[in-house]
Amino acid sequence: MTDLLIGLDVGTTATKALLFDPEGRVLASASRGYGLITPRSGWVEQDPEEIWRAVVETLRSLSQTCNPQDRIVALSQSSQGGTTISVDSDGRPLYPAFSWMDQRAEEEAAAVEARWGKEFIRTTTGWALFGGLPLQHIAWFRRHCPAEFAATARFLFVNDFVGYRLTGQLCMNPSDAGITQLMSLGAGDWDERLMEVAGVRRHQLSPIQPSGVPVGRLTADAAAATGLPRELLVVNGAHDQYCAAVGTGVTRPGRMLLSCGTAWVILAVPESRETGLASGMAISHHAVVGRWGAIRSLGGVGSSLEWLLDNVWGGAGMGVEREKLYGALNEAAARAPSGADGVIFLPLAGGHAAGFGPAHGGFMHVSLGHSRDHMARAVMEGTAFELRWAVDEMRSAGVAVAELTMVGGAARSSVWPQIVADVLDVPVTLPAMKDAAARGAAILAAVGAGILPDAEAGFGAWQGQEHHLHPTSERRQFLDEIYTRYQALAQTLAVHRHE
Repeated sequence: MTDLLIGLDVGTTATKALLFDPEGRVLASASRGYGLITPRSGWVEQDPEEIWRAVVETLRSLSQTCNPQDRIVALSQSSQGGTTISVDSDGRPLYPAFSWMDQRAEEEAAAVEARWGKEFIRTTTGWALFGGLPLQHIAWFRRHCPAEFAATARFLFVNDFVGYRLTGQLCMNPSDAGITQLMSLGAGDWDERLMEVAGVRRHQLSPIQPSGVPVGRLTADAAAATGLPRELLVVNGAHDQYCAAVGTGVTRPGRMLLSCGTAWVILAVPESRETGLASGMAISHHAVVGRWGAIRSLGGVGSSLEWLLDNVWGGAGMGVEREKLYGALNEAAARAPSGADGVIFLPLAGGHAAGFGPAHGGFMHVSLGHSRDHMARAVMEGTAFELRWAVDEMRSAGVAVAELTMVGGAARSSVWPQIVADVLDVPVTLPAMKDAAARGAAILAAVGAGILPDAEAGFGAWQGQEHHLHPTSERRQFLDEIYTRYQALAQTLAVHRHE
């Protein structure tokens, strides 16, 4: 009989579940998507029941792949953070979930700023004040939906909503709790002052427990719905970025995770809470007990390559041919020399200082002698320069960055990861495995079930194949000079844009 584990990744637009054997090999996977609801400008909602149905369907799909002699012993969850769900005493949603992308509560954020100040919120919770997190969601809900607010028995978030549906037990993990802006980072518990601002009471929030501790076993209803055994243990998980950090071994100071999608997201491990706060990044408790994590988004920098592919390579609507276009674009970038013969590109959205906000960019110093090859190289280098700009700021605050693990779309490029290694002058690791967040959740499940001693030992046992890149030393001075020109150009354009 083989003991199997599930890593459940409940994301913003899809839920994915992976089944692992005790050595970390993926035996099966399932995925179900769901939508975002945008009834008004700035409003972004989700249907909690649709999320739950996706969880049930993916887990049932995995349960049907098991051999009779095997048993699934534990499950843990990686989840989107900052999404707010109001429920009645039976756990039924009373209102659509406020997505972490919802921006309707700007007035509530302004009121919090007037009363407490931005710096108090940032240093207390670890997250900067803005209108898209639960502290403001709940305050807006109290003001605009008084009947539903009065009927709310609990305010849940994706991780404890799903955990409660699975086990009947209420449990919050620290990395997700921090994103609510209702938790004191120093105390590691709900903050009475912030709860009072939102109008929420302690009994309406789930108890906070460390990642990797058991939550409970499946209820009869959850077992029947998913096809999983009643004795299956549900283990407290973590926010998706922190599960990905566990799944890639980014658990010690000096290591950094770069997740590359439309947005590029950095996760580093500061030596202390004070160092993390000094960096200006969003600080949370790490999924590894006793460690801190710091997150920073570069916004939509990854979309620049998609823009190039669609509008210069003619890739819009190409469907299955898109992978071939990616290959052609990578070959083009490889043909162009380092520095793209003087062409400089500023990303069209996002950047080291832009977060999720809009931006404007483009190509500079393009001449008739340049080609698409230079443009492809310049887009990759410009994005790497934005990354270095952010990393330099982190380092100046005392956050060590000695090595980088890169996952996501850009990590699959044959050229981009080496550019990142050269521009940052750090080694870059490219894991062969995919779905780092689900893998990290499964490692936490194994820890809670006593199969693995701790999360770091779990990564060591499940590490798998990796490809390692080292910076090219002879390009260092040359790229430093281009980076300096890049910064000067970006700052000049920023000044003109605001005049």
